[in-house]
Amino acid sequence: MKPKKIHRDAAIVKWMDGYLVNTCDSAGGIGTLENDVLKVDITIVTMATLKVALFENISLGAKILSVNMSFANDPLYVKRAVEMAKNFLKVLDIPLVISTEKNFSTTQTGIGVGVIGYAKRLKIGIAEAGDGVYTIGMPMFGNEVIENQENILELEDLIKLVNSNYVGEIIPVGSKGIAYEAKNLAKNNSLKLVLKEKGSWLYKSAGPATCAVFSAKRIPKSRKPIRRIGWLEQKRET
Repeated sequence: MKPKKIHRDAAIVKWMDGYLVNTCDSAGGIGTLENDVLKVDITIVTMATLKVALFENISLGAKILSVNMSFANDPLYVKRAVEMAKNFLKVLDIPLVISTEKNFSTTQTGIGVGVIGYAKRLKIGIAEAGDGVYTIGMPMFGNEVIENQENILELEDLIKLVNSNYVGEIIPVGSKGIAYEAKNLAKNNSLKLVLKEKGSWLYKSAGPATCAVFSAKRIPKSRKPIRRIGWLEQKRET
């Protein structure tokens, strides 16, 4: 059952006997054009943006129905990125709709991604008091993402968590940091978060969802770094 209020980056709509899950992400000024602030190959920034929208949808327990990608740039500039996205989603058997800018020449990269999924049951409100709160992957942004690929949350890591019997709610971390999303996880389950860890890394941007927070009964096996940052408790009545 969908909570009355959820703290997630998604629009959730009751549909038939389940829920439609709508997620999105965007990136601007990251590419190899004249006025891009961060010089990164278009294929890298495209994949990072695509992953963010996919991760949020999949973490809610949804099966992806379709993906749309919009580029504020001409077809020639984004050709390699489009081919990469098509191949990636073809393996996952997900249809893709593409739009590019064909009327004007642009000097800065702009990307938008929208993802629609369907969930019979949402992975929200399933954490319990006593569950541990963990992180998988490391928070990184900018050039750190390019230089530390081995510590970044990948799609197969997320799918393993979603399919685990002892993992509860999962929230991909974005620009607001681990602590922010861990608190949202507790709110979604009407519980109190007790943070064991301290440090600025808990508040650092995770850029294109390079890590996630999740609740679990025990630590799952993973090829990526997992760290217990706290646990969930019942709220005291006042």
